[in-house]
Amino acid sequence: MKTYNDCIPCLVRQALGAARFISNDEAVHQKVLKKTLAALAAMDMNQSPPMMARHIQNTITDVTGNKDPYKKIKTKFNKFSLGILEDLRAMAERSKDPLKTAVRLSIAGNIIDFGALSTLDKETIFATIDHAMANEVKGNMERLIKGITAADSILWIADNAGEIVFDRLVLEKIDRDKVTFVVRGGAALNDATLEDAMEAGISELVTTIDSGAAIPGTVLAECSQTFLQAFDRADLIIAKGQGNYETLPHDDDRIFFLFKAKCPVVAGSAGVNLNDMVIRNC
Repeated sequence: MKTYNDCIPCLVRQALGAARFISNDEAVHQKVLKKTLAALAAMDMNQSPPMMARHIQNTITDVTGNKDPYKKIKTKFNKFSLGILEDLRAMAERSKDPLKTAVRLSIAGNIIDFGALSTLDKETIFATIDHAMANEVKGNMERLIKGITAADSILWIADNAGEIVFDRLVLEKIDRDKVTFVVRGGAALNDATLEDAMEAGISELVTTIDSGAAIPGTVLAECSQTFLQAFDRADLIIAKGQGNYETLPHDDDRIFFLFKAKCPVVAGSAGVNLNDMVIRNC
C-alpha cells in the first residue's frame, strides 16, 4: 500500500507518542516532531506507511540516542499476555471449534499495537477479547483452516509483542514442525523481535527467525536471504497485523492476512468496517 493523506496525522502522532515514551521534556518532543514533519514533507507517498515509520524511529534515535523506545511497553505486554494465557486457552477449549476460536483470539491480540493506537489499557484488551468471542471474523475462515491442514510449510509473520502470546493459541493446535515463525529484524515500534519471541515462549515451540529488517512490516526488498528463502518455500503464509498488510503483496494466494482493522485507510482497502476482525486472502 502507498501512504495516503490520512496516514500523515497518524505518523505524526506516532512520533510524538514514541518521544513521550522516552522523555517528559517537551523540548525533546518538539525536536522529534520538527524532524518528523521535515521527513514527511520530503517523503515519497508511494512508499508504505511502515517505511515512513522506520524513518521516524531513526529520527527518534538521532534525537534521543534511544534505539528502542517501546522496549518497556513490549516487556509489559508480553508479561500481561502470558498472565492471561491459561484463561485464553480455556476459552478456546470450551468452544465448539477450538482451532477457529484460537484464530479469532489470535486476531484479537492484534489490538496490542502502539503504532496504530496512542494508548492502550488492559480493559480495552479484555473488551477486544469479548468482541472476538461474540463476533465472526470477516473473511474466509474455512479456507484458512484447510490451508493450515494441507500445507507442508507454514511461514507465520508476526506483528506485535504481547500479541505473539495470543498467536501461541494457534501454534499449540497445529503441527509445529512445519511452522517457521518470523519476527522483526530489529526494534520497530512495539513489534516483536527475537528477544520478545523468547520472552513469550515462541522460540521454544517453533523454529523462529527474524526478517532481517527493522521495519514495522515486511518489505521483501529489505529482508534477509534467510527470510526470503523461507518465504519462497512456504506453502502457506500467515501475516499478522496491519503493517504486514500494508507492505506484502496482495496478489499472492499463499498469504492470509490476519488483523484487527484499527485504521480507516486499511479498513477501506480491505473492504471491511473499522474494528472488524479480518482474514483476507486474494
